[in-house]
Amino acid sequence: MSHQSGITATDQLRDKFADMKDGHTRVVVVVIENEKLVAKEEHNAVRSFNEDFDKMVPPLVHHKHPAYFFIRLDTISELSGHNWLLITYIPDDATVRERMLYASTVATLKREFGLTYITQEFRASSKNEMTSHSFQQHVRTQDAPPPRTMREEEMLEIQQREASADISVDTRHPTLQGLTFPFDENVIEAIHLFKKHQVDYIQLEIDDDAERILLSHSESHATPEHIRKCLPDQQGRYHVYRFKHDYNNQPIDSMFFLYSVPGHGSKIKQRMLYASCKESVIENLEKKYGISFEKKLEICDPADLTTDYLMQQLHPEIAANAAKSSFAKPKAPGSRGPRRLLKTTDESND
Repeated sequence: MSHQSGITATDQLRDKFADMKDGHTRVVVVVIENEKLVAKEEHNAVRSFNEDFDKMVPPLVHHKHPAYFFIRLDTISELSGHNWLLITYIPDDATVRERMLYASTVATLKREFGLTYITQEFRASSKNEMTSHSFQQHVRTQDAPPPRTMREEEMLEIQQREASADISVDTRHPTLQGLTFPFDENVIEAIHLFKKHQVDYIQLEIDDDAERILLSHSESHATPEHIRKCLPDQQGRYHVYRFKHDYNNQPIDSMFFLYSVPGHGSKIKQRMLYASCKESVIENLEKKYGISFEKKLEICDPADLTTDYLMQQLHPEIAANAAKSSFAKPKAPGSRGPRRLLKTTDESND
């Protein structure tokens, strides 16, 4: 809790505060003199808030002396009348005693004026901040949405999609087309670890009851052959994989999005569900989390997931060289070997 200085307003300042509520006054400067709050300067409104601010306020600012600035806004409240801005100006060059004194008297000043009338407030520490532009920047900062967790971002996205959905009697959508399920918190954490290179492989699954994308498992230093052993026999999966390999004597990291779906082992409904969510999962990974995939592959037969297969997808020249080797012209046959001795008919008769 902040300490208060015990300084109060003079009777003249209280009368001034009452007069200010009629709407004619634009600026009133209040300072502390002889352990009392007193009105020092004032100006009536002439033009708009911004114009009067930039014309009246800067000449009233003293480089080394703190002060309070009451500036009437152009907005009106139905309950309290004209709204006011309070600027607490405490320059860095002021003495320590003045800075502490003015900081500890703000609460008293606001009570003397009336808390309901002060709808905007900010503090300035230099003369350059005493402009309408600085105030507008402060307002934009205050109006900006507060920082949100990844979970809150997901929920906000769901709410926005639901609010913008156009549903009517004439609305027709193909079954299970373009489904979007949010990522579970464990998935989001795994993605952050993936981007930090602490995880190289993430396996995702769909919880159709909760309508969410869940983390099946994740690990580092996974080979394609190891991933193949982790594929379920009768369920689909999404895979985010950093394939580490050497090419032309250079180490390379390539990003794969793999969509594995057993052909006859899984149910038709599940295959349709995974196919319908695939694009939204990829879009979320790319646009929201900044993961760019070199290749997006569908794996129907787990036996296809090998290091050679991924190398051929990334570097087609490897497959071309392999094809040339497989169709090379066969070598000419060598010599027939030593001649064999066969018995003739005459020899057999003898």
